[in-house]
Amino acid sequence: MMRILSFVLCLLLSVAAFANGLPTKDKSHPISAEDAVSFIRSHQIDPDSCYIDLYKNIASLVGTRYRYSGRNADSGLDCSGFAKIIYNKVFKIQLNASSASIFTQTQALSKEELEIGDLVFFKIRKNRISHVGIYLGNNKFAHTAVKGGVRIDSLNTPYYKRTFYKGGRVSETSQ
Repeated sequence: MMRILSFVLCLLLSVAAFANGLPTKDKSHPISAEDAVSFIRSHQIDPDSCYIDLYKNIASLVGTRYRYSGRNADSGLDCSGFAKIIYNKVFKIQLNASSASIFTQTQALSKEELEIGDLVFFKIRKNRISHVGIYLGNNKFAHTAVKGGVRIDSLNTPYYKRTFYKGGRVSETSQ
């Protein structure tokens, strides 16, 4: 019974977040800090006040369509394009062009070492790094998927659990 109530509450929070304009790509109505926090909470993530800008930028892109080699929100994004935009806007860090080349900019981490804002890498195609996302806490990450575009998923989902390779933290010396 508690699981059902938790699910219904989560569903209502998600609907409320989207009813409040999330996600929005309308730059004239930016996402407020309160809406971004509500959005993050709706994904069972405890928000950290140090990362409000990260949450706002990710929430503003949720729902952006997937496009192979996509580098801007208007025409669509792929996973590395999404990571590049977020890291540039939030952390003022320039990332490389592909998920595999972005990995070379990081210090490798285990899943247990991940912190909010770290990158997560997956070996999906031919046992090579072919996907990247941004860790949000509570085993959740934001990324761009072929189905659904920019979205938040769990590292515990069987597919992502099976294909997870390593986390990565961009250090100032690797830029």
